Amino acid sequence: MMRISEEYLKLHPCAIGGSEKDKWKWFENCIGPLDGTHIPVTVSAEDRPRYRNRNGDISTNVLGVCDPDLKFIYVLSGWEGSAFWLRVSRDHALARDNPFQVPSDKYYLVDAGYANGQGFLAPYRGTRYHLNEWTGNNQPETYKELFNLRHSIARNVIERSFRLLKKRWSILRTPSFFDIKTQIRIINACFVLHNFIRLEQHNDPVLEDQDLGFLASMDHEISNHSTLEGNANRITSVQVTDQWTTFRDTLAL
Repeated sequence: MMRISEEYLKLHPCAIGGSEKDKWKWFENCIGPLDGTHIPVTVSAEDRPRYRNRNGDISTNVLGVCDPDLKFIYVLSGWEGSAFWLRVSRDHALARDNPFQVPSDKYYLVDAGYANGQGFLAPYRGTRYHLNEWTGNNQPETYKELFNLRHSIARNVIERSFRLLKKRWSILRTPSFFDIKTQIRIINACFVLHNFIRLEQHNDPVLEDQDLGFLASMDHEISNHSTLEGNANRITSVQVTDQWTTFRDTLAL
């Protein structure tokens, strides 16, 4: 699985069509949404403090990016559960030997926990954002709320992708008792298999069952309201800048 991972888990152009096209038309040059998830692991007693997350569970942080078709295009697993997502993306993903690619003319959608800096477009803080805040007859009242709503609708695909991954592979829902290196390899293999299934199986009963859930129904209700090329210049750090703040304001307006 590791040998073929580069064929099934890589940055790639994505042709967006149907209802997904309506969600993403507001975010030209966006590569995809970026987020993290915790996956339970078993580690030695001396390593438990580093892997203990904010909920008190022992886990590894997994940073992921997916495309609108729920396929993952980047995965970084193995970071201790005590680390925050911003630190993982800033201090590890961007600085590693095989770095996370952030072309200077592209960007990722991230949540409010990330800095709104070049290459990472975050929502406005202190403004309604999550989809459950927009049910019923709630309508955006300001340009910032409208921006946050459309940002949330598009970025919801990464949450659906993580939920589908864990729903399909039960080994990702409970800690196994292999050594930590093998556990990380198993996690990576599950991501590769996830992408293989997304490519080869057009009708996915696991996804269909998941989409009957509350979040998918809400996503559909709210939706009724409203080429990645090679680049030698890439971003190597995440910094808040006046230029990027202006870019977000201009896009929102």
